[in-house]
Amino acid sequence: MPTLTSRQAAYRGLVLPVFMLTLLLASQALAGSFSVSPTRVVLSAQDNVVALWVRNTGAEETSVQVELQEWRQQGGQDIYTPSREVLATPPIFTLAPGQTQVLRVGLRRPPERDTELSYRLFLQELPPPATEGYPGLRMALRISLPVFVAPASGAAAPELSWRVERGNRGEWRLSARNHGHGHGQVSRLRVRLPDGRTLQPSGNAYVLPGAEQGWALGPGSPLPAAGTELVITTSVNGQETASRLQVE
Repeated sequence: MPTLTSRQAAYRGLVLPVFMLTLLLASQALAGSFSVSPTRVVLSAQDNVVALWVRNTGAEETSVQVELQEWRQQGGQDIYTPSREVLATPPIFTLAPGQTQVLRVGLRRPPERDTELSYRLFLQELPPPATEGYPGLRMALRISLPVFVAPASGAAAPELSWRVERGNRGEWRLSARNHGHGHGQVSRLRVRLPDGRTLQPSGNAYVLPGAEQGWALGPGSPLPAAGTELVITTSVNGQETASRLQVE
């Protein structure tokens, strides 16, 4: 039978309590739970108020604070600015387990004539005060939903143009610029290379009107020669599209 040295025994005796303490703390990291339906808001001059349903799906009472911010994009980054052009009521509420709250989102300004407006609705759980002597962690749930305002002229559509270039760290970068008047939600993006390989960038993204978004492709891969044709397939707002792109 193998024997343990005093150092090995001490180490083994230390690891077990630390491991059990880690499990204990992890089991005491609590978070509230609520759901929101629908998960996107579309407003217009005709439908300037939309109702959402917020439901407490957890086992504890939870309080939720609501905030709306203007949403724009610059340099591939989302930028949020406080705004009162769209309001949500009630701005704060408390839900018992299983209870549902009707949340109304209303437009307080006229729509633009031709271009869609974009906002973000944030729902932030307000955790209760920590109980004295409670050793665990309390994590607050935060949900973000897009809010779009259709232009007065009617439904707005995206118009995406694609390009590929070498990034600062040698990686490929594929970018899409939206020349249209409405947002484009890009998902299931695929790039087929001349040798038959397919690259699949991770993550879905919104591209707002006049904005640009980028994806990293194949770090360290050689960039095809100028004039090489790439085939890009993706889903934009739920519709499958295919584009051919020549490397510049």
